[in-house]
Amino acid sequence: MELKTFFDPKFGEKAHQDTILAGPVLPKGLEAPFEHAWGYLDKEGEMEYHKHYKEEIYFFFKGEGFVRIDGEEIPVVPGDVVRVPPDAMHTVVNRKPQELLWAALWWPTKE
Repeated sequence: MELKTFFDPKFGEKAHQDTILAGPVLPKGLEAPFEHAWGYLDKEGEMEYHKHYKEEIYFFFKGEGFVRIDGEEIPVVPGDVVRVPPDAMHTVVNRKPQELLWAALWWPTKE
């Protein structure tokens, strides 16, 4: 039984038009009412700028960076949690030659 997970870049998979590495956050077999993924940038760069009609939250674990939401940038450090509103253009930006690691949780909005 797998009770915990962590992100290891060696096993990350390219995501968001190959702009980040990603992997599952929750242990295998654990069902949740949301989707989830680790996000990882190992150097300067940014995730694909995108939007979707879902609620989303980012939890930052390592590094310093920015979340850009509809053109506004919010600085982030470990321990920060950022809400991305539904249908907002958003990305994560790393401007330093360091690792930036976050977990994303998202789920459909109620109509």
